[in-house]
Amino acid sequence: MKSIAQVIARLSTVIVMIILASCASMPRAATNAMTAGTGAFIGHELSDGEPVGALLGAATGVVAGELLNHSRETGKVKAYTSGYDKGRSDEVKRLYWVQRNLHRGDEFGGVGSLTPSYYEIPVPEHISSDGTIIEPHTEIIEVLEP
Repeated sequence: MKSIAQVIARLSTVIVMIILASCASMPRAATNAMTAGTGAFIGHELSDGEPVGALLGAATGVVAGELLNHSRETGKVKAYTSGYDKGRSDEVKRLYWVQRNLHRGDEFGGVGSLTPSYYEIPVPEHISSDGTIIEPHTEIIEVLEP
């Protein structure tokens, strides 16, 4: 018969192994190995040293490890999706305010309004891409300046 101290020491070891196996930075194979080892240990102890008990415990540990891995990956996907959606929402809000301020004639949110300036640009005679000869003329360009 095992003493209470031995049982407590072994259970605390199992608890520490399970906590480490659920660590988010641990690779999938390491999690499976740790939970399989923990399951084999528990199966061995519960079956009084029978190999079948250790085998069943190891198989149960691998299944538990896969469940931990699946829940961890699901959490990562949810966090990524949530951050992506928040980023899209923030970008739409930012564009809304930029457009609103531009329609008001205030690009900088109250700092100063934009005033139109008109510039005459002489365009020399040239041939367009379809072969048409364009006569020299003047273009007027509007530029909004603070």
